[in-house]
Amino acid sequence: MKPGRLLLVCLIVTVFAGPALAADNAKCLMCHGAPGLSKRLPDGSVISLHIDDQAFRQSVHGARLCTDCHIDMRGQTFPHKRSAVPVKCSGCHFMGNPMGAPNIGPMTEYADSVHGRAVKRGDKDAPRCKNCHGEHDIRAHTDPRSSIYRANIPDTCGKCHSDAGMARKHKIPVKRPYQLYEKSVHGKAVSGQGLIAAAVCTDCHGGHTIKAAADPMSTVNKKHIPGTCGRCHKKILEEYKKSIHGRAVAQGVKDAPVCTNCHGEHGIERPTEPGSSVYPTHVVATCSKCHESAGVQKRFGLPAHRLKTYIGSYHGVANKFGETTVANCATCHGSHGILPSSDPHSMTNKRNLPRTCGKCHPGAGENFAKGSVHLEPSEKRDKGVYWVRIFYTVFIVGLIGSFALYILLDIFSRVRKRGGRAR
Repeated sequence: MKPGRLLLVCLIVTVFAGPALAADNAKCLMCHGAPGLSKRLPDGSVISLHIDDQAFRQSVHGARLCTDCHIDMRGQTFPHKRSAVPVKCSGCHFMGNPMGAPNIGPMTEYADSVHGRAVKRGDKDAPRCKNCHGEHDIRAHTDPRSSIYRANIPDTCGKCHSDAGMARKHKIPVKRPYQLYEKSVHGKAVSGQGLIAAAVCTDCHGGHTIKAAADPMSTVNKKHIPGTCGRCHKKILEEYKKSIHGRAVAQGVKDAPVCTNCHGEHGIERPTEPGSSVYPTHVVATCSKCHESAGVQKRFGLPAHRLKTYIGSYHGVANKFGETTVANCATCHGSHGILPSSDPHSMTNKRNLPRTCGKCHPGAGENFAKGSVHLEPSEKRDKGVYWVRIFYTVFIVGLIGSFALYILLDIFSRVRKRGGRAR
């Protein structure tokens, strides 16, 4: 509809309907129902003022009047001369509201969230209610067409969090969270298999209560991560809580690993996927991030050279060359329920080693529990192994050296003979 005709329609409605019908939605839609209705802002950008009547009627607010939200338009003559002020959702959505609007305290929660605080600072990029829920087309979260329906939440959050420019501008620490999530076990379950019970953004970060990871109250603060992941992975959480790592986290030890230290954050993959940080050939590198740290070893009295001694073993060599069935850290120590070897329930306790080793070596007996594990023999400890290793080191070096010397002498002899013939 051309602007001139649109204005004429609005004037006719004003004359015949009068101010008394200002609250009538049909009257508003006489102008706002026109697809071409728009407005140019001072910065030069153009925004649409068109309202899809059908989408509005199918929304959760479909039975409401326009002026229930646009209260500043009550009593206005049409076409109204001034622009409508931004709608405040808190006018209805507050605790104990009399109109029955759904509310579990989101406005209060939102105000204290990372997004709400950004709005208070005047950040124009910070999401408001409409950015997540929509405007005139808001649907219930149970409606598959809703922007906050579980299967749609990653895309809704991704509108901002997949934008590299937005991340740089606001110094968002996580790199490409949306893209990583899409390829993760959770993302594939939601988008590829339609399993809406799989974790989406709000399950881990919250909905209206989103806080920065550094905030002690955040659901993704390190001390809360086991509990957050444990909402779905309950059995694993129980194992972890009893482990040496879980106990350390409960005691406030910041260096202790939580779920994300081993599995990652947004890009979590199945342990059977070669790209997973807990894939058999990657487990050693994952565990070594902490256990090979000199600072961690010193602070907690952890033994050094664990990685070196493993890599030098048959298991380590086979693992390095891609053998997925050979023993790695988790095979012997466990994964979520790791306990110190001094604990009677530990897989690496002397009494339990035959059973642990027996998983791969059927018939493993008491001899499997003798001697040191991650062996780096010394003259005082494992004396027999130490001297056998010294003997074989000297013997092999001497043997190879003898062969090398023999070859050099043979070459020297042949050269001399050829020289003698030439004369």
